[in-house]
Parts: sequence; C-alpha cells; structure tokens
Amino acid sequence: MAELRVEYSGQWSRYYCSEDNKLIAEVHDSGTGIVYTPCSHFEISEFGNLYYELNAKRLNRNAVLRVWSGETVYILYPKSS
Repeated sequence: MAELRVEYSGQWSRYYCSEDNKLIAEVHDSGTGIVYTPCSHFEISEFGNLYYELNAKRLNRNAVLRVWSGETVYILYPKSS
C-alpha cells in the first residue's frame, strides 16, 4: 500500500503519494483544503461514501486526513487508536 508523505510550510500541509510523488491534497491549519486526486491509495475506512480517513504524520503528531465527498478536508489529531 502506498504511504502518505506530508510536507508542512506556513499554515499549509501538502500530502503526497509515496509511489509517484503526486500531490494528493493541500490542507490549511483551519481544516479546510483541496483534494486534487482520488484517495484510493490511502483509503483506510469509508463511511457511507461520505469520507475517507488517511493516516499521516504531521508535526511529529499522528493525524488523520478526513476527506468529505472528495472536496472538503479536515485534519483531526491525535489519531484515535
């Protein structure tokens, strides 16, 4: 399974696919953002086709990238186990 690579600058996190280095999403600290490509590589759980949860490592904290309907993005951390 592909891994999610995260780069952080300013108030933005950028999520990349480790397999092809493709930019998956850009997320602002406010929790809003844009998803550029389908997230099938990173799907962990899907709830009624509403959102995907993606594992990520951000600022030394476990995080979940939650993508609603392929458009709106929320960052939730720490990740619940």
